Amino acid sequence: MSAGPQIRLPGLILATLAAAAMAWGCNGCNSAAKPPSKSETPNLRLYLLAGIAGAIEPCGCVKDMLGGVDHAAAYLAAQTRTVPNQLVVGAGPMLFSDPSIDADHAKQAEFKAMALAESFRDIGLAAWAPGANDWALGAERLSEFAKVSGAKLLAANLKGATTPFEATALRSVNGLKVGFAGVVVAGPRPNLPSGLDYESARDALTRAQKALREQGAQLQVALVAAPRGDALRLIEQVPGFQLVVLGKPFDQGENNDEPIPPTIVGNTLAAQAPNHLQGIGSVDLFVRGDDYSFADGTGVEKLEKKQSLTTRIAELEGGIAEWEKTGANQRDLAARRDDLKKLREELRALDEEAPATEGSFYTYELVDVRESLGVEPKVKGRLAAYYKRVNQHNREVFKDKLPPPVPEGEASYLGVEKCAACHLEEAAFWKTTRHAKAYETLVKDDKQFNLDCVSCHVTGYEKPGGTTVTHVQGLTDVQCETCHGPGSLHVANPADPKLIQAVPDRAFCAQACHHPPHVKKDWSVDAAWKHIVGPGHGG
Repeated sequence: MSAGPQIRLPGLILATLAAAAMAWGCNGCNSAAKPPSKSETPNLRLYLLAGIAGAIEPCGCVKDMLGGVDHAAAYLAAQTRTVPNQLVVGAGPMLFSDPSIDADHAKQAEFKAMALAESFRDIGLAAWAPGANDWALGAERLSEFAKVSGAKLLAANLKGATTPFEATALRSVNGLKVGFAGVVVAGPRPNLPSGLDYESARDALTRAQKALREQGAQLQVALVAAPRGDALRLIEQVPGFQLVVLGKPFDQGENNDEPIPPTIVGNTLAAQAPNHLQGIGSVDLFVRGDDYSFADGTGVEKLEKKQSLTTRIAELEGGIAEWEKTGANQRDLAARRDDLKKLREELRALDEEAPATEGSFYTYELVDVRESLGVEPKVKGRLAAYYKRVNQHNREVFKDKLPPPVPEGEASYLGVEKCAACHLEEAAFWKTTRHAKAYETLVKDDKQFNLDCVSCHVTGYEKPGGTTVTHVQGLTDVQCETCHGPGSLHVANPADPKLIQAVPDRAFCAQACHHPPHVKKDWSVDAAWKHIVGPGHGG
């Protein structure tokens, strides 16, 4: 008697789990986030941003990556035509990718922050609670960027002589008075200037809430840049806000976070958009009479259960597909299909449960920022100007920066033409690959001297005898020596196999360049291998 199919598919399971998470990010809230009438316009729509952290556009070698301020701007502009009563707010670091920036990257980071600040003005950013990264170039520069953006810097618990923090902001939209309060809870407060006075977020938020009530705010929104656990405890300690916009206190590096479902704390909706502008949270508020206590019109409390079901369905679908290929026991396979049917029915039942919409209510949606949203021309032009400006600056500043010298007795980089003298078949195949045109993709977009881009598009970047930002002659593109190592000693003595890495470690690809967010989470070096190596490579 067969023991049935055994789950020994870690790669497949990881891929299906990733697919499920991505599916929730695209559609997890959308299926339930429907007003009772398609013709009804909300009294107010709030767009939520969290931790853009200098991510001006996605960087990658595959299409339709998440992110891009030009796509976000196009979406927001298009939505204005159908929902004119809207505000854009944010929480967490917006301007820089890291809390500290080295001298080589400082000017480029400044150019990028300015392009973002100008784009924030275009999209109508009203206010944000800053994160530690925003101080990367100092408090005075943060003040300048905020002024350009037109947005209020809300941090009720911070006070500084050179940064114009405000505790609250009041906006009137469609006859609705909307009050915003912001606080920053940065833990050890990395990179916050020493001149800041930092007080209890709880006390400051309580005081700000009272001030908003006195100003007649009918809707109170808190912007909180804090570790998620601290932020949720703060909501419990200071109840009464209808909405809390969450963001991280700081970010580091380029990794994209997974979407986090919104949650309800008491009577407060707490929502956090994913970092790096992967998505925009959208909250529609429907006011009935003078009722400003909003019911959940989306079914937020069901979202976590839906996410769990979606993950289990994706895992089981992947397992069934694999078992069908391997000829698993039909009785066991039928049982797994029955399990899948039950999970789908359970998910469908959750979707069909109509959330209560008596009285005032809100709906929530997470909108993925993708190429399909289009491009806002003004913002797109600004990005092009930014890349040209960086190219011109870096070409001049780094013109004399040479690669480290090659230690005596070690190999240096020679370039593909030297390799091709003996390895004709391999070189001919390489020329048909995208690796052979990697540098060209930068040149056409004025990015070849961009510090965020160049290292993955040349060979031997900042290695002894290799390349630098501008010194790339003979070593442009992803050449043979990227995988096999510098080849001068091998050329001098081809008979010695120890002088070259004949079989590269495939893990190198993901470690060096092909890792999220440059590729999608389901990218596999094994699947890509046939596009990398060909005749003469032995497999």
